[in-house]
Amino acid sequence: MELKKELLKLNEYIEACDEIKMEEQTDLIYQNFTSEKDLDEIENFMRNGLKEISDKTEELIQRAESILIREQLKEVSEIVSISYIAKNYFNKNRTWLYQKINGNMKNGKMAKFTNSEIQIFNFALKDIGNKIGSIAIHS
Repeated sequence: MELKKELLKLNEYIEACDEIKMEEQTDLIYQNFTSEKDLDEIENFMRNGLKEISDKTEELIQRAESILIREQLKEVSEIVSISYIAKNYFNKNRTWLYQKINGNMKNGKMAKFTNSEIQIFNFALKDIGNKIGSIAIHS
């Protein structure tokens, strides 16, 4: 019996969310692989698995945040020029801003707003709102 093969089986059960087989496979592994080297390999397997879960969770959170931002800006983007905001408040082009709004992948990472960029965006929206609110047409 080879530990790597048994860990791969365990991983299959984890991905399939088969709790009974996961528990059986975990028991089999801990009963048959007890050397220091085996325990180190098991620990590395678990650590890598936890990191993968953490990375996937972070990615899901980023996607949810991107969807939320896009939904919040849906109506605004029909009223206010995103190009105007990009140019006048970020000194960037509209492509850059749309990448952030849509959470596009860039250099293998999801484009997202930093906290300071969110503050700038909120300032821009309030500033534009104030400018529009101060305009009155007189005949």
